[in-house]
Amino acid sequence: MEIINLQKQREEIKKATYNIEEIAKLLGVSYKLASKLVHSKGFPKIQIGRRILVPKDLFWDWLKTNPEIKI
Repeated sequence: MEIINLQKQREEIKKATYNIEEIAKLLGVSYKLASKLVHSKGFPKIQIGRRILVPKDLFWDWLKTNPEIKI
């Protein structure tokens, strides 16, 4: 019974962040290029240990305000 409740809770939780692989897919670029972008100055990210997460809302805001970024 408890396992079913945990699975139900996981389904209800929506991710608030993207990882580098998801950023690459969204932009249609390689993982390596997306990684360079994420590490560029001013790019919105959260770093937890070695893991890098990009808040979804900040990513879309950043993309709108930086349409001519060059890496």
